[in-house]
Amino acid sequence: MRVRALRQQHFRNLRNPQLTLAEGVTYVVGRNGAGKSNFIDALYLGGTGQLPRGSLSQSLCFGEGEGFVALDVEGPHGAAQLSIGFAPGRKRVAIDGRGVRSADLANVGGVVRIAPEDAELIHGSPGLRRGFLDALLSRLSLRYALMLRGYHRVVEQRNALLKSREAVATMGAWNERLCSLGAEIEGLRERLLVRLAPLAAAAYADVASGAKTFRVAYARAAGELPLPEALEQSRAEERARGVSVVGPHRDDLLLTLDGHDVRSFGSRGEARTASLALRMAEFNLLGERHGAPPLLLIDDLGAELDAGRRQVLLALAEQTPQAVVTGTDAPDDAPRVWRIEAGVIEVA
Repeated sequence: MRVRALRQQHFRNLRNPQLTLAEGVTYVVGRNGAGKSNFIDALYLGGTGQLPRGSLSQSLCFGEGEGFVALDVEGPHGAAQLSIGFAPGRKRVAIDGRGVRSADLANVGGVVRIAPEDAELIHGSPGLRRGFLDALLSRLSLRYALMLRGYHRVVEQRNALLKSREAVATMGAWNERLCSLGAEIEGLRERLLVRLAPLAAAAYADVASGAKTFRVAYARAAGELPLPEALEQSRAEERARGVSVVGPHRDDLLLTLDGHDVRSFGSRGEARTASLALRMAEFNLLGERHGAPPLLLIDDLGAELDAGRRQVLLALAEQTPQAVVTGTDAPDDAPRVWRIEAGVIEVA
């Protein structure tokens, strides 16, 4: 996906109402706190309808009641205008002025964001790894996005019944729904990993020069048990805790280097490389999905990366039709450098 222009109003500290973006790599440099990450987040929000961090209501400039981010883009299917309007408690996503779901933006093109906090995909909670998997699958399949939303509604209803300890007679219907949707979700996740795992392994080998073998596998909270049996076995625990304890909402990714869990035995550098490998696999899968490379966003290039890993990212950016890279400085031979100060971007 190629972004022709970004327009925004009242998004965090950004001040430029409109910016025109060119092909190739654009470097945005400035001091910490100048707004570099906010610029990256605005592009990601405009392309996906989602924020990578924080909430939309907290992204409004102080004292303002509403704001918007809009992208003029060219994708495999032609030109389009994507817009996200937001206010406290409200969000409107549109393509060419027509209201759509956030998941529908995935049909226009792909966006991949690489940032320092990606290391938390490795050392963070299982929810972060599930979130990575679900976000990627939702952009590859609208059916999956809708199915996942329905599944979470089922879990919420079951949890409400477990907490109330009432209407136990209706629990059977919710169990059937959880098992039906859950089995489909787990099946689609496992099918994705058949494609993602070798891409991530190859990316890790390239970045780390083949030092160790990186593997990605699916780890079900239910283990080898089918969901109906797992639910039956967890009945007492569920009643005691008042929550659903097995199902796709509790599953995880097992990430290993030479057979050892990266979370327990990997160094910070290995975790950063593993997370980078996952993002590079995401980049490749979205490129396959759309028949063209995604927009690549690299935030804070120098953070926690040695020279070798920085060079890998720079090479990826240079090979991509359009990329935006932020940092405190830019390479000496950078073709296009914008400077940002207090949310104002000075276009070179």
